[in-house]
Amino acid sequence: MRRARPFRDLAALAMVVTVAAASGEVYAQASPPQVPRAADPAPRDNARAAARAAAGHAPNAARPLLDRASADTASASAWQRSREGWFWYIDPPGEEPESKPVAPETVPAPAPPINPPPTAPPPRAKTQQEVDLEGFEAFKLEFERALNAATYNPSENNVIRFLELYALARRKASVLADNASAMAVRMPWIDETNSGSRPTLPAAVRAYDSIKQQDRDQLMRELAQSHGLYFFFRRNCAYCHLQAQLLKQFETKYGFTVFAVSLDGGTLAEYPNAALDNGLARLVADAMGVPAQHFTVPAVVLARPATRQVVPVGFGVMNMDQMADRIALVVRVRDQSAAAQGAPPDAQAIARIPLSASAAAALNGAAPGVPTPMARP
Repeated sequence: MRRARPFRDLAALAMVVTVAAASGEVYAQASPPQVPRAADPAPRDNARAAARAAAGHAPNAARPLLDRASADTASASAWQRSREGWFWYIDPPGEEPESKPVAPETVPAPAPPINPPPTAPPPRAKTQQEVDLEGFEAFKLEFERALNAATYNPSENNVIRFLELYALARRKASVLADNASAMAVRMPWIDETNSGSRPTLPAAVRAYDSIKQQDRDQLMRELAQSHGLYFFFRRNCAYCHLQAQLLKQFETKYGFTVFAVSLDGGTLAEYPNAALDNGLARLVADAMGVPAQHFTVPAVVLARPATRQVVPVGFGVMNMDQMADRIALVVRVRDQSAAAQGAPPDAQAIARIPLSASAAAALNGAAPGVPTPMARP
């Protein structure tokens, strides 16, 4: 740093004269003159000298020659550097002002949260089922990769790897079947034989069929008290004549009332008093959701006048067992649907296909020319 500081000893300075010429610069430098040392001070200065000596300051005459030579050299060098100006000087090394230490900025600590976040619960140990599922996923992935690799490149290594995994899968399936069979022996509530399913032993099959037939016959006799059958036919239909014979036997055995409807105006030997169709076939087909062009004969339809609902038993020739099995199936489905919805069976439709007002009127005999189909003889 440069500071303005006047020279102390003006007598020790000499003027440096610089003369600039066209051919160059000529420097004239005057050496600092030697100032003659003054004579010894007067006696009145002796007291001052004694005081300085007592304070530890040596007299001017006693200063070392080296210090005076250094001062002369510094003065000479300062004059040689006259281009820097005479009113400024450069601080010597070690005299730079000390900078004041800056206190570090203190960052305030963050305030603790009002509601600290909840800590994560410790990881839950996996159950045995989760471990088994992870193993199954790994095996399935490896099996699929081996199969795909063997399919794309049936090399010896790929095929061997696939066959090994395939054999392992078959062994696991065999163990599963054996364990399931052993466990089923101790669990009668899952045994299909006890739950009403068809058994596998021949003797048990004959007993099963006999019991099912008795139950079915009893159900048919009960349904005959509240249900009737529509029989749609044509006189020129050979299958209608055969179905009429089978239906007559079914009517005699179980007591159903059969209401025969002729689509062409003809009659059959089993049903000589058949009614002529006056639109009833179309109404029944619409109620069952059967398109008119697909309503073929012979056709047998189960009807219940109390609820005004109908459901097809079948189209084409059917023997007595087939008709009984289909009617029993319809009733079983109705009961299961009612149990699932918590309603009594009578409140459910047999096939959940309600008749329209005109169809219901036809079933009740309100339509002109159509007698009541469920009229008991």
